[in-house]
Amino acid sequence: MREMKVGSELRQRRNELGLSLREVAELTELSIGFLSQLENDQVSPSLASLNRIANALRIPMFELLSSDDRDPVVRVESRRATELGDSGTEVELLTNFPNWQLMPFHRTFAPGEKYEAVRIDRAREEWIYVLTGEMEVYLRNQDAHVLGPGDSIHFASSRLEALNSIGDEQLEFICIMTPPA
Repeated sequence: MREMKVGSELRQRRNELGLSLREVAELTELSIGFLSQLENDQVSPSLASLNRIANALRIPMFELLSSDDRDPVVRVESRRATELGDSGTEVELLTNFPNWQLMPFHRTFAPGEKYEAVRIDRAREEWIYVLTGEMEVYLRNQDAHVLGPGDSIHFASSRLEALNSIGDEQLEFICIMTPPA
């Protein structure tokens, strides 16, 4: 198992927030000595300790765990297609970091195509922005929302019932989910 080297990132974030080691120790219930050693990469934290520190410093733990050196730019010609969860729905990823907390993707529907929502195990948020065409969005306990180019919608994933392409034009949209399916 490789050792985590997160000290300089933790020190930088603590300083950005104007917190002392004592304040972080109080927030995390970890010792000042341990935190000091951690900031100097003399010890490697457990995941539980790292989670407490990340919460105190208001940063996502995955950011500290990621040693990903992949290119942050996704060129249109190099987008990867993947299945969205177990839904059988294929989407085009707009990120090289699909395991991070935010997952943006591009999707097209043929005129008249329909998507019945698949129930999910955990709460998520979704945001959709329509590029071309028209879309009907059905959320539980609401009338259909009709979106056209430039329109967007933000909702809890658990409320989604269906997405439909309406009209004669291909529907093209960008969706962002957090956390990913």
